[in-house]
Amino acid sequence: MRKSIKKMVFCRVAAALLSILLFSGVTTFNLLRIEKMQEKSANNVALLNKAQAAETAHYKWSSNLSRALYAGGEFPGTDDTKCALGQWIYGEAGTDDAEILRLRDEIKPMHKELNQSVTEVKYMMAVSPASAQNYYQETIQANLTALVGKLDQVIEQGTTLNN
Repeated sequence: MRKSIKKMVFCRVAAALLSILLFSGVTTFNLLRIEKMQEKSANNVALLNKAQAAETAHYKWSSNLSRALYAGGEFPGTDDTKCALGQWIYGEAGTDDAEILRLRDEIKPMHKELNQSVTEVKYMMAVSPASAQNYYQETIQANLTALVGKLDQVIEQGTTLNN
C-alpha cells in the first residue's frame, strides 16, 4: 500500500508541475504576443500622426504660397526633404504594410514636383503675376489635392491596420 500512495502522490505532484509549466508557457507566449501587438499599434499611431501632420503642413505650405502670390508674402521652401512628409518619404517608413509602402512610393514624385513648383511660380511671378496665380490655381492646387488624397489613403490604411 505504501508504494501505491507514494506513486499516487508522485503522479499528482508531476501533473501539478506539468500544469504549472504549461500555464507559464502559454502565459509567456500571450504576453509576448500582446507586447508585439502594442508595438505595432504604437507604430501605426505614429504613422497616422505623421500623415495627418503632413496634410496640415502642406495646407499651410499652400496658404503661404498663396499669400506670396496674392499679398506679396515670402515664398515657401522648395526642399522636399525638410518637411514632415519629406522626412517620412526619405526616412524610416514606420511600417511593413505593402499598401502603405506602395502609397509612399506614389507620393514621393508628387511631393517632389509640388515643392519644385515654387521655383517655377517664382519665375512666372517675375514675368507675369497673373500667369503665376493661374498656375497656382490650376496646377499646384490640383497637385496638392492629389497628394492629400494619397495621404488620406495612407491614413485610411493605417486606421484599418490599427483596428
